[in-house]
Amino acid sequence: MYAVQVILPYLVRALVLTIAFEVPLSLFFLNRRTWRELLVVALAQVVTNPTVELVCIAFRWSMAAPLLSTSWFALAIAEVAAFVVEALLYRVSCITDYPWRMSAALNAASFGIGLLLGIIRAALFAI
Repeated sequence: MYAVQVILPYLVRALVLTIAFEVPLSLFFLNRRTWRELLVVALAQVVTNPTVELVCIAFRWSMAAPLLSTSWFALAIAEVAAFVVEALLYRVSCITDYPWRMSAALNAASFGIGLLLGIIRAALFAI
């Protein structure tokens, strides 16, 4: 019951935010900028984002207090795995000439924005 009431909405929100951020950013890397290419980027997030978020939950990673989190290693492994899987999906689907760069840029930007949003949220609710 806990997963349905708390974790599932969290996973959906994280996925929607990630797709909303990474799909437009991917336009800088895509070859033709077709709906198919955008769909590949969105589906890559569907494959990897929930896994990374579940690792964060399992290891109690906190975007609100990232420097106090003891799970940097687990998060790093999950992020590197997501980077590799996404790059391979981009490469196999031939949507970009730079799948590794695209995956690295999208993941770094998405992680940075997520970190920033978590810190802002924590600061707003701490007031």
